Amino acid sequence: MIILALDCALSSCSVSVIKDGEVLSEIFEERDRGQAERLLPMCQEVCQRHSLTFDDLDGIAVTRGPGTFTGVRIGLAAAKGLALALHIPIIGVTTLEAVARHSFDVLTGDDMGKIAVAHDARRSEIYWQIFEKRDHAIVACTEALAVPLADIALHFSTAVSVVVGSGTELIKSALPKDILEHLSFPDISPEPRAATVGQIAYEKIISGDAIESLAPLYLRAPDAIAARAITYAFQN
Repeated sequence: MIILALDCALSSCSVSVIKDGEVLSEIFEERDRGQAERLLPMCQEVCQRHSLTFDDLDGIAVTRGPGTFTGVRIGLAAAKGLALALHIPIIGVTTLEAVARHSFDVLTGDDMGKIAVAHDARRSEIYWQIFEKRDHAIVACTEALAVPLADIALHFSTAVSVVVGSGTELIKSALPKDILEHLSFPDISPEPRAATVGQIAYEKIISGDAIESLAPLYLRAPDAIAARAITYAFQN
């Protein structure tokens, strides 16, 4: 089974080819813009490395948020277009679970406790979710939320021992000392990796959890809506 995985939901763009759960190759680029122009060429490049064409693919995996509104839409549009044209399943993976899975893979020790993923959501908010490892599987312990930074301490449990993600520096500045002293903030990339997204997707297909139609996970309304509402209020 060959899966093409892609991500451009946060501040990077990456694609990967996974065969039977093993990563064949990955292209990863840090970029805040230009994903729309770069994503499909990267998909072609990573396939060509192994003399593959899109017709050889058995599934498409993509991050569905939370992240930037533009990045999430670009990734989903590309994934849905390929899946529809090729008549293959599409599997959605959140940026939170992708970073959690990579973190558990990098860190050692089955008794490390729970990992909290904290992405900077801007506007003094954090995209937040807690995960743990059960029988070699990564399981969400809480719902994915957009949490005001001022309230973040209320979402910690004593079982959380590690915090990862692009919002870690914000977390450090917001937490009281008695919580901080029990946490570690390992130097792990806060960006989802397409290779990890593809491995999660492969496991979902094997278990029968593939999603053929999926919605973006935004967690809050876009800034543009708020701006239009303010403009309307001033004009009326």
